Amino acid sequence: MTPRDYALLAQRAYTTLPLIGLEASAARAITEGNAVAFPGTNNGACWRTDVEVAITRVEGLGYLHAGFWQALCSIVGPLLALPCVDVTVGHSEGAALALLHAALLCQIGRPPREVYAFEPPRVSVDGTIAALLQARGVQLHLYRNGLDIVPLVPPSLVHTWQHPAPLIAIGKPSLPVPNVADHSIDRVIAAL
Repeated sequence: MTPRDYALLAQRAYTTLPLIGLEASAARAITEGNAVAFPGTNNGACWRTDVEVAITRVEGLGYLHAGFWQALCSIVGPLLALPCVDVTVGHSEGAALALLHAALLCQIGRPPREVYAFEPPRVSVDGTIAALLQARGVQLHLYRNGLDIVPLVPPSLVHTWQHPAPLIAIGKPSLPVPNVADHSIDRVIAAL
């Protein structure tokens, strides 16, 4: 599959009833083949998760965005019950969950082959997840369309928020400044 195919899968995660989690919750996922896809922020529970920018220490994963980690933990049982996950995919908040899910799979000795994270917010304040994913050979594809502002949040004001891999720039900015107009999964798909 191509990056565009995975972006289309991330888009379907918004419109397909979740196999894992509840539609009105902050964490839910669909599966297609050996891929798990997480939708991004589209309800109140997601917004509350997004703004929970306290950090939490997780053994083996380092210091993480507390909201994203708590959301993932709410569906960890069904996620870990999936027999084989080769690829984790997500857009926006879903991209953050895809990255954390991949790290958790690495921790239990079942690393996925790849992660496709479209417009991911930052998930950690240290390099622990990056080192874990790299050590387990997980290929990371983190995309930023145009001048989307979401990959720059949370801002590094108090903590040094970071991504586990460099962002891949795609698309042309819709505005000459960082913005949310470039964030739409439809614009990501068009750019790919």
